[in-house]
Amino acid sequence: MSSSAQSFLNLITRLQVVLTEIDYVQKECLQAGKMECQLLNYLNKMQEPVNMNELSKVLDVSHSRVTRIMDNLVGKKLVSRRPSEKDRRCWYAIITEKGKKLAENSQQTLIEQQKKIIAKLPGKEIDNVYKALKIYVEQYEALLEASLMEG
Repeated sequence: MSSSAQSFLNLITRLQVVLTEIDYVQKECLQAGKMECQLLNYLNKMQEPVNMNELSKVLDVSHSRVTRIMDNLVGKKLVSRRPSEKDRRCWYAIITEKGKKLAENSQQTLIEQQKKIIAKLPGKEIDNVYKALKIYVEQYEALLEASLMEG
């Protein structure tokens, strides 16, 4: 591997660490926990009741893990559960107003952080950074999609 390729790989690894840390900085949401925060954000984005099996797939965790996460969120009054009208074994998760507020505050914190970062970039470099990141993300998404089709 060339030194420029190795430098690029090191930079991407640093970027992944930074993006992961940005998620952790969402203090309010993370008081609930990382998985709980992801679940709240997903429910808030969906804006409708979501089947527990779907949540298990989205979070890529077992059904029992989703149940434990839900128990925590229900206890904190961030989410409620209701049984399916068609199948008693099936349950749906519904984000509460309190949960929506927490998810939206968390998202706003993330947006504010991104604005601060962008403001620190040299003005003439913003377009170049955007173009480079766009190319990288598109290639990464294409690779992910291809690997999902194989599996």
